[in-house]
Amino acid sequence: MQLNAVRRKKTRCECQGGFTIIEVLLAMAIFLIGILAVLMMHIKAINTNSGARSVTQNYTWAMDKVEELLRLPYNDPNLAAGSHTPPSDTDFIDNNVNGQIDEDGETGQILINWTVQDDFPVPDTKSVRVTVTQRVPLVGVKVINVDFIKANIL
Repeated sequence: MQLNAVRRKKTRCECQGGFTIIEVLLAMAIFLIGILAVLMMHIKAINTNSGARSVTQNYTWAMDKVEELLRLPYNDPNLAAGSHTPPSDTDFIDNNVNGQIDEDGETGQILINWTVQDDFPVPDTKSVRVTVTQRVPLVGVKVINVDFIKANIL
């Protein structure tokens, strides 16, 4: 009689193996939270990379203008005191971000200008600030400034 009781207990234990529906649902919920966290991290990384790309592109355009202005003679009209803004269709920038540079009548979200101060910080020098401004939808305005000094070397 004792042998039959032991066999019945073993049979009952073997029949009750596995997971309950609550345990499975709880495991799936934890897994889903982890996957959503990774997805959000991925979306944030994509947005950050996109923003960094536009900042790098704007800085490159500013440095291109700096190099262009540094090649000019000291008394060139583009280095006269005051603010200078070239027309968008002749500034060597893809202002409307369509892959074409300086097409006729081009306007857009990117603007480049530079400001020149004569005899600053010392006589026979020009202090120049090149500014690239980009209007970004849903973000606002991004501004890159690059300053340099042009000396009158004799």
